[in-house]
Amino acid sequence: MNVDFIFDFASPNAYLCHKAIKNLEKAHDIKFNYIPCLLGGIMKLSNNQPPMVTLAEIPNKSKYEFDTAFNRFMKEHNITNFKMNKHFPVNTISLIRGAIVAQKNDFFNEYIEIVLSGLWEQSLKLDSPEALYELLKENDCHPDIIIEGISTDEIKQELIANTSMAVEKGAFGIPTFFVEEEMFYGKDTLRELRDMTS
Repeated sequence: MNVDFIFDFASPNAYLCHKAIKNLEKAHDIKFNYIPCLLGGIMKLSNNQPPMVTLAEIPNKSKYEFDTAFNRFMKEHNITNFKMNKHFPVNTISLIRGAIVAQKNDFFNEYIEIVLSGLWEQSLKLDSPEALYELLKENDCHPDIIIEGISTDEIKQELIANTSMAVEKGAFGIPTFFVEEEMFYGKDTLRELRDMTS
């Protein structure tokens, strides 16, 4: 089964899903196709607001979403290295453009591991091309190709197109998954996707 994963580094839940996905792909007949999108663009186009705003006056729900459910998911998928980024929310436009460049140059898997680790394990401030360049240089991951690519109109337009397409299909946040035209929203729907392959 092929699943499109509407993805941006900006979401801690996207990090958690990525970690869970690696095990799901090994154990089940399922392949995830990462579609780099800009979370801020999805939120704006769909007239959505982040949970920190919508749940600000519902402390019980906020505690459940960001504590109970979060920790339960990490325990279920044996995720042990997550650390909330102290600079959150992070502007990820350079990072997500870089993901498209990495896809086109066949080093996406390496790139995504480095950037996700930087954001959600090392709590780095990766909100500029300069910070991204240094991280990639330290990890010997094609920094010049990425920095040159993210400034091109082709990459900028592809990110805009990906983001618009996701919203047109029904996305309003991340993580969102599509099996053909059927949408699944939220990290917990990975269980549904897993069960569909059984």
